Amino acid sequence: MKSFKKILVAGGTVVALAAVAVSFQNCAPGAAEDGSSNTVASDGLQGDIYYPSNGSPVVLTAGQNISLKISKPANLSDLSSYYWVIYDTSVTAAYIGTITQSGNYFYVSLQVKSDLSTQRDLRIYLYNPNTKTYLDGNGIKISLRPSVSNPYQSDYVSEVCALKQNSAPTYSLNKAAPSSTALYIFDNGAGVGNMSCSIGGVAYNCLAGSSWPSNWTSQTFTVQAFNRCGVSRTQSF
Repeated sequence: MKSFKKILVAGGTVVALAAVAVSFQNCAPGAAEDGSSNTVASDGLQGDIYYPSNGSPVVLTAGQNISLKISKPANLSDLSSYYWVIYDTSVTAAYIGTITQSGNYFYVSLQVKSDLSTQRDLRIYLYNPNTKTYLDGNGIKISLRPSVSNPYQSDYVSEVCALKQNSAPTYSLNKAAPSSTALYIFDNGAGVGNMSCSIGGVAYNCLAGSSWPSNWTSQTFTVQAFNRCGVSRTQSF
């Protein structure tokens, strides 16, 4: 029911769960899909988010940047040993990051790429890099869509910044990879805000690799990325 995919993490790799077909129906053995009466855009979750998902997905739209507040798993009060992971590396600014937590809740910040052209139905998984295992095969269901009239809008960025204000994202550049996936961004707990990239002294959209010049691998590549609290980090490659 599950296949596997490797994801780069700070110079190493993580084996991430990947559905054979990108669909909410590809569950872990024994997991069930059920409905929900709380809807946004006819099928999206509205209100509180619980782990694992037990109904409708969190629906987000292209260009949206949001910090989700999620109730912790009932059997686990401390998530400091886990990262959050999305196995699709091409649809959000960061697809893996440190978990920010407070009391019975944890937070995951997602910036959906503005050039998203196809609906992507995915899950946010919890991965333990020490044991190289996932908490489970269920996770949080999310649906990323090119256009949604009323996406999920409960943004807890102020709570995230109160907890992790100075945690700017970190990143690396793989010049052997296609431009669409070459820039790797790790969310250190406060999300990813505005970004600027300079290739050979010319400004380009960091998240639109297709717009980069053909000789980008031979140019000095400088990235400045902010977290959602306004704290930035700059690095050149």
